Amino acid sequence: RAGALPVNVEVIGSGQVPASLGSQFKELTAIAGLLAIIMVSFMIYLRDRRKEIMLPMIITSLSEVVIILGFASAVKWQLDLPAIAGIIAVIGTGIDHLVIITDEVLYEGKLPPTKVYLARISRAFGIIFAAAATTIIAMIWLFWMGFGALKGFALTTIIGVLIGVLIARPAYARIIKEVLKEEQECLHL
Repeated sequence: RAGALPVNVEVIGSGQVPASLGSQFKELTAIAGLLAIIMVSFMIYLRDRRKEIMLPMIITSLSEVVIILGFASAVKWQLDLPAIAGIIAVIGTGIDHLVIITDEVLYEGKLPPTKVYLARISRAFGIIFAAAATTIIAMIWLFWMGFGALKGFALTTIIGVLIGVLIARPAYARIIKEVLKEEQECLHL
């Protein structure tokens, strides 16, 4: 309206959102998150039919969200709708990465010997690192060229992907190895 932009802008609409909708937004976000967890759990269970694999995936994904929110709290970062959308995007790519790890480890349906396990995990992490790198590169450009809300989405996605790749994925790889090792030991008894 002040004419400070280098291009002509046509105002299509404007409006306000009352503060009372904030608590409703929080409740609806929690419900949507819970429904998403239930649906993702159901789909993972349908795919593998093994709750001993589904539970570590879901717990790892939830832990990743807690770490992201803890980071946001530590740096006093106010999460807005685009930032929450970034967290949701990170959860989606995170589950994909966990499925890649699971598929590589369970290629033959059971825990492979240690040498084979390490080779498969290396291959899985090669795929995951390449996917994470492309996401981060895309988000850096979006952050650099973005306006306001897009910057929040891009920054949240970058931080979430880094937390996932550096913390959550290695933790899941270790957890799934221990779960499968325990399962094999129980079968041999």
